[in-house]
Parts: sequence; structure tokens; C-alpha cells
Amino acid sequence: MLAKNIKHSVGILIAVSRYNIFNTLYLAGDEEMALLNTLYFLIRRFFFKVDFPLGISVDLTNRCNLRCKHCYFLKQNQSTELGDEESLLRIQELKKNYPSVIHAAWLGGEPLLRKELLVQCVRLFPINMIVTNGTIELPVIKNGVFNVSVDGTRRYYESVRGTGVYDKVKDNANRNDIRINVTCVLNRLNADCIEAFLDEWKNTHIQGISFSFYTPQRGIDDSLYLDGAQKDRIIDRILNLKKEYGNFIINSCSTLKLMKSTVSSEITTRCMAPRAFLSIDAKGKIKNPCVMGSEADCSRCGCVVPFEIESVLRKKHIDSILTVKKFYTGH
Repeated sequence: MLAKNIKHSVGILIAVSRYNIFNTLYLAGDEEMALLNTLYFLIRRFFFKVDFPLGISVDLTNRCNLRCKHCYFLKQNQSTELGDEESLLRIQELKKNYPSVIHAAWLGGEPLLRKELLVQCVRLFPINMIVTNGTIELPVIKNGVFNVSVDGTRRYYESVRGTGVYDKVKDNANRNDIRINVTCVLNRLNADCIEAFLDEWKNTHIQGISFSFYTPQRGIDDSLYLDGAQKDRIIDRILNLKKEYGNFIINSCSTLKLMKSTVSSEITTRCMAPRAFLSIDAKGKIKNPCVMGSEADCSRCGCVVPFEIESVLRKKHIDSILTVKKFYTGH
């Protein structure tokens, strides 16, 4: 049955691709287009060469309504941003110059502070991800998934992000009319609450929780940073918890294993993220090497993205392919 379904899906996708899936499949709605585009890419990438960059990440604003202790963006000190019309024109220009891009991530700052601009921007790309702190009501975006940043249960969340907003974030994220993931950046302040965090959120409407680790700035002995041995123990805990929570923990087992200290430095040294994703700051300029900017310490990188790319594009791990599809599209 599985082989029959795969064969059927591949046949449909090949047929659709002949009619230019990205531009002319008018009968499909936004949600169907997002899913088809992702499946088409994953199957094509599994068997054929794919052009880079695949995605674009855009700092839609340099403003934010929170001051989180672990935020890399605040340390970039972006003091200006383009106006709405200038931003839209710049993004349209980038789309034209990089036709291989099928996925867009909208960040900041807090991108929902420019909600009207965001709604216009997501129409330009078939697959979208909105990375938000969740303090502002989420708009309905059919061709996108929201990644709401939540750093643990109330006590741990407030130690990182401040007091007074946890309940609002949880209410905003607990919806079944849009696709929502929760992302949690683990550091020395919140690493002890993983089990309680999963238990608290398992009965909400979110699709699941993705874990990553805090990445410090270069040359700084950062008190939030978890060293290799500490990360390894946490990864073992998460792998064990996946036996209970399954895909509610969005990270695949293959990706988690690649994040272990025995292999992680090899992957971050040859990181594919700068090739795979074009990063743009709030002034419309390209950021290097990635969305975290030039001061991020790549040798201590805890971002899950390089390991997902390695697992999907180089290793072709099936569990990671399915995970990435869910994480970036919500399907």
C-alpha cells in the first residue's frame, strides 16, 4: 500500500511539474499549493539536483516588543529599516533575481509589528514561515506556518523573555484554524524544563515543538551557552522523550543525532545554510553568513537548521525529510 501511494504521488507530482507547478496550478488553493510545492521539491531533491538558494529569510523589521536575553537580533544593532513600499519592491527584486527560491521566512524583530506588509509579502512565495514571539494575535495565512518562540514553562519563559505575556502567548498559539509550531531555544536557564514543557503543551492545538540550542556571539564567554557534554545529555533526553511524544517533538531522530558533539563541528564547518538560504536584513541588505549575522559563533552553533539541511540534502534521511516538510509547511 505504501509503495502504491508513493508511486501515485510521484506520478501526480511529475505530471504537475510539466505544467509549471509554481506558476500555473490555478485550481489549487494556497494550502494545497504549499503542500504540492514542498512534496515536489523533496522528491526532486531526492533524485535530482536542485538549484540554490532554496529559501530566503527576511528581517521584516528591526523593532520588537520584547527584550529576550538570548536574542541574537538585538546584538546586531539594526537601527533603521525600509518603509513598506521600499521593502515590498526589494523583496520583489530578490524574488526575480533568485528564481530558485520557493520558501520565505519572515523574522525580525517582531514581524507582526508590520502585519499589513507581512500579508502582502507572503503572497509572493508559495511556502512561508512566520517566526514570532506570539504576543500579537496571529493573522490567518493559508500558505504559511507560524513558529511561535516559547522558551519553556512559565517560570523558565519569564527568566528569558520577561513577565506578563506568557498567558497571552499561549492563548494566541492555541488555535486550530491556522498551522502553528512552537520553537524552543535551550540554554542554561531553561534546559531543565523540557519534560514539564512538553507535558504542558501536549493538549493544545499546536502541531508540535522544535528544539534548538542557544548560539553565542564570537569571542564572548556567554553564561547562557551549553557546552558539548551538556548538549549531548539533553539530546539523549529528547531522543528518549520522542518514544513517548512521537512527532509532537518535531526534531527528527536523525537530525538530533547529528547535533551531538562527536559530529556537530564537522557539520557546522561545512554548513550549507549560507548556500541554501539567502538572509536579508531590515534595510534590504544581504546578511552573511546567515540570518544570525556576522558575529554569531559558528563553531558553537546550536541552530537546528544546518543539521536539518545536512540530514535532508546530504544524508537523505527519510525521517528528516518528513520532519522538514511538517516544520516548514505545517503539513
